[in-house]
Amino acid sequence: MLIAVIVGPWLWQVDPLAQNIGQRLASPSVSHPFGTDQFGRDVLARILVGGRWSLFGAGFVCLGTSCLGLGLGACCALGPRWLDYLLSRITETFQAIPPVLLALALSAILSRSFSNLLLALILTNWTWYARMYRALILKELAMPYIEGAQAIGVKPLAILLRHVLPNLFGAMVVIATTNFGSVILNLSALSFIGFGLNPPTPEWGNLINESRAFFQREPRLMIIPGLCIATTVLWLNLLGNALRDRLDRYQGIRD
Repeated sequence: MLIAVIVGPWLWQVDPLAQNIGQRLASPSVSHPFGTDQFGRDVLARILVGGRWSLFGAGFVCLGTSCLGLGLGACCALGPRWLDYLLSRITETFQAIPPVLLALALSAILSRSFSNLLLALILTNWTWYARMYRALILKELAMPYIEGAQAIGVKPLAILLRHVLPNLFGAMVVIATTNFGSVILNLSALSFIGFGLNPPTPEWGNLINESRAFFQREPRLMIIPGLCIATTVLWLNLLGNALRDRLDRYQGIRD
């Protein structure tokens, strides 16, 4: 799927925004493998370009939430107890509010745009990362080699950067991969209700939204982007499970 959305628009050089009213809602054919939509635009081209926005947008959200969660988790684990208590209570407060609802409110406050939607998802999904990274860092800090580094006077920041983070890199990849699917679902859901890209720019969520009125006549217009979302999330979950199993075996050998 990743190769398709990166290379596909170069191989299938059809303008996803070009309208041809004479071929509106055309059935799949050689020239249009997935048919055309209500404006005569090629569905395959729009799926490929829309996948770029969906996957790269979700990747940017995962990167942002990972960095924000890692920073706050490290502050909780390495900082004074009062800071750990304060950040933990703030994290629990944010977790009490459904992330999609909070992202919806922030998107409305920040004005409607795709960049603001990504920012809202970052600001509402960091709590899970922060708690996970806090627990992982505390577990790593209890290892004997960390105690040895502390005994010879290595500063906490140096311990975090030189010793803790390299050993947590595998777990960080697993956490980001596992959460990638849910980010795609949240991004598509918010795009579906109109908080994503402005038409006619395609994105999997707004492709489903644009096709609602034609579902009974041409259900493929909703089914195709829906299958892209579902299969991508499934593959990401399988990848996350496989990476987790491999990491668990490595951790058992290391222990």
